[in-house]
Amino acid sequence: MIVSKKILILADPDSIHTKKWAEGWESLGYDCVISGLSSKKFDNQFIFYANLIREGGNAKVFLQKIFAFQRVLKKVNPDIINVHYLTSYGFIASLIKRKKDKMVLSLHGTDVMQTMDKNIVYLFLAKFIFYRSDLIVSVSHEMTKKILYYFPNVKEKIITQQYGINLEFLNQFQTENKEIDILTNRGWVKNSNYEIILETLIHFVDYSLAIIGDDDSFYAKELKKKFSSLHPFIYKQLPYEKNLTFIARSKVFISLTTSDGTPLSLLEAMYLGAIPIVSDIKSIHEIIKDGVNGFIIPIEKEKLYKTINLIFHLPQEKIKKIQMINKNLVQERFDRKKNFQLIDRLL
Repeated sequence: MIVSKKILILADPDSIHTKKWAEGWESLGYDCVISGLSSKKFDNQFIFYANLIREGGNAKVFLQKIFAFQRVLKKVNPDIINVHYLTSYGFIASLIKRKKDKMVLSLHGTDVMQTMDKNIVYLFLAKFIFYRSDLIVSVSHEMTKKILYYFPNVKEKIITQQYGINLEFLNQFQTENKEIDILTNRGWVKNSNYEIILETLIHFVDYSLAIIGDDDSFYAKELKKKFSSLHPFIYKQLPYEKNLTFIARSKVFISLTTSDGTPLSLLEAMYLGAIPIVSDIKSIHEIIKDGVNGFIIPIEKEKLYKTINLIFHLPQEKIKKIQMINKNLVQERFDRKKNFQLIDRLL
């Protein structure tokens, strides 16, 4: 009789990415349990209600739930703890981890590029969390470089790899029907620079737009008040499958984050044929070459406006070439099953 291995995922239960990570482990035969804090009330013994957690993690809120997470760890008794984000779930997992537990620390972007060296306290926390981790997964070489600058002793347990996307699943969404002209679907947080995006898109209201991810936060409400002419194009956070349907039908994908790793939504857009416009951050240069398979721009509305117009005047042969380059690149480097198999082999 084959006994399945168990994995406890400590991450945001409201995020569609958490579901993707669980599916990645399940594809290798793991039984997955997701535990985390949510601003919604779930009827779930592993998910705990908490007041809205601010971007970057709120240590006080997490610490208040430490004994709840400790009980979950004891009840699930996993073979592996997969913890997402550095100073929120990473901190909690480092405190409750038992001697026999293997801990995979998954890092994503702002947790390293913005938060880790914010001050000496965060650096101390990062040092402790890295020490407690058995494997550290960084999603970009730029992130890895920064981690090793501060903590060179973790070199032997860090790998640089995006988790990847489920290509087999995405294939069912492929379509030649690109009826949405412009799509953006990053989180409605200041790091996504939605104000600049919306200031630009008000000049494209005659186009078909999809602005996805409105979460009714104070920031989102302020933006909607300011850009009322865009209301017909704004969508709440969508189920993953519906989100992919929108991406697959889009011609242009916009992501203008100030800091990031290798965003899964960008990889999905590249694989499904949307032409990416992305911000000029170092991690993005690892997958996008400006003018070859997408467009890298400064976070400026004038440049965004010009680039959108440029794309809509590209010859069809150029569009097809960009789409082919991106699909091949994602197939070669970001196949989720292959990438999770590598992580599994290293444990």
